[in-house]
Amino acid sequence: MRKFTLVLMLLLLPTLAMAQGTVTVSSVIGQVEWKSANAAKFAPLPAATRTVRVGDQIHTGAGANLILTLPDSSYMVVSENSTITIQDFWAGSNVRSLVDVMMGKVRFYIQKIGGRPNPYRVQTPTALIAVRGTIFDVATYDPKSTEVSCIEGRVAVETIGVPNREVILDPGMKTMANAGSAPVVPVALNESLMKNRVIQVVRKDGEDPIMNGKDMPSLDRVVRDNDRMNRTADPLRATGSTTTTDTQRAKPSGTLKYPPQ
Repeated sequence: MRKFTLVLMLLLLPTLAMAQGTVTVSSVIGQVEWKSANAAKFAPLPAATRTVRVGDQIHTGAGANLILTLPDSSYMVVSENSTITIQDFWAGSNVRSLVDVMMGKVRFYIQKIGGRPNPYRVQTPTALIAVRGTIFDVATYDPKSTEVSCIEGRVAVETIGVPNREVILDPGMKTMANAGSAPVVPVALNESLMKNRVIQVVRKDGEDPIMNGKDMPSLDRVVRDNDRMNRTADPLRATGSTTTTDTQRAKPSGTLKYPPQ
């Protein structure tokens, strides 16, 4: 019983610590601005500031970056020209929201508990990213588009307002979440993402073009006949050709019987 209690306390320790609402400022390079939840505008981040709290906003200038560390030793590296908001990541849910990446790029390094990544979530203007992996990038340079790259582990991505269309990223893959549409088909990190990688199939019940040259084939006809009707020189569609159910049709005349006797 004592052992079980100790294990439970270890599992709950990060959650209890995060309930204090603080994130540690571990490293600051270059010009970094900060706006507390109660402030009206940004101001230079004081050198003595070691923590930021829920609702605080941080902006990194050109050539600047910032490292923020969570109570469980997970951390994030905020790249230059980025703006983030610290979120209420401990309240009311098993999944805790870390930050809202409003603009720019952030790399996340998530610690594991019991062999599994902590159940964090990251938000952008267009995407919700559920942490199933340990290292991933979130980049948004357009308010209507977010790119997510998985470096290690797995990451789940969905578009805000488009439920039940989650994309799972494995290591070495990336996707893009555009406002109003499901995340695009994942590609390798060294490939270019296409915003509209969607194949639209429109069903038409008109006549077949091979038969009369007037209309597109219907979807059910294409599926049923595979690509036969897409070939202009199909011997089975030649003038005067016929079909039959006679099993003797293909046997060599006078030599074999089909089926074998």
